[in-house]
Amino acid sequence: MNTTDASTDLLNFTEENKPKIPQGLNVLTILTFIGCAFGLLVTIATPFIMKFSLGMMDKATSMNPDMGQKELTDMENAKKLMALTQQHMGPLIILGLLGIVACFIGALWMRKLKKDGFWVYVAGQIIPIAGSMIFLGTAQYQDWKSYFGLIIPLVFIVLYSMQRKHLVR
Repeated sequence: MNTTDASTDLLNFTEENKPKIPQGLNVLTILTFIGCAFGLLVTIATPFIMKFSLGMMDKATSMNPDMGQKELTDMENAKKLMALTQQHMGPLIILGLLGIVACFIGALWMRKLKKDGFWVYVAGQIIPIAGSMIFLGTAQYQDWKSYFGLIIPLVFIVLYSMQRKHLVR
């Protein structure tokens, strides 16, 4: 009977000494896991999304012959970007998947309070952005909505950097 109490105390003792994950870091990592799942779906579906979007643009152009010059110009620029994306689809998908894996692993490590998790996460955010800049250049930034894909990673990197004080391993 005494050995059971000792082993139970030992189990409780190890749980008490284990540092608890801070609430802010917990929320950020959960959001990162959700973002990784969403990113994985979008990355895998990108070829289908491109094909569908091109079809819809062609249909819109043929059904509405009296479109304004600005709409026609915007649509042609979007078609050029989509053609460029399709041309480099393989490397862009591979870089996207590498970024998702790195973000996921970085978030897992940060949940374990490992300092290196932050840098793995940052690399996971930068890899797809750098890759798209290499393959697509500035053609991907046509209007203010295009920059939204840069704002979210930047915000998460800043929020994670504010949680680095909790990373002790």
